[in-house]
Amino acid sequence: MDEPRDPPIAIVGRSSVREIGDRVEVEWALSAVPDLEWIEVFQFASVADREGPVDWIDGGGPDVVVDTVRWFVPTASLDNAGVEVAHRLELANLRCRS
Repeated sequence: MDEPRDPPIAIVGRSSVREIGDRVEVEWALSAVPDLEWIEVFQFASVADREGPVDWIDGGGPDVVVDTVRWFVPTASLDNAGVEVAHRLELANLRCRS
């Protein structure tokens, strides 16, 4: 008999922690603490081209810390960052559930 699978990890909240210049530290709360494989897939997921300032386009990605995704993003790119985090989360869930 197959063992039941845990539900996929979901974003359960988003908050802005602090602003530094034109950037804001954003935290997305996750519904569970992901395992190491999930974190690796999330952080190295291929994403669509970013739009915005050069340092944002060429910059790094978000970090997973326990049950939170943290990322400093330009205030003008908050929506793009949210889309990218959701995309990475979907890829990590798909890859780690198969």
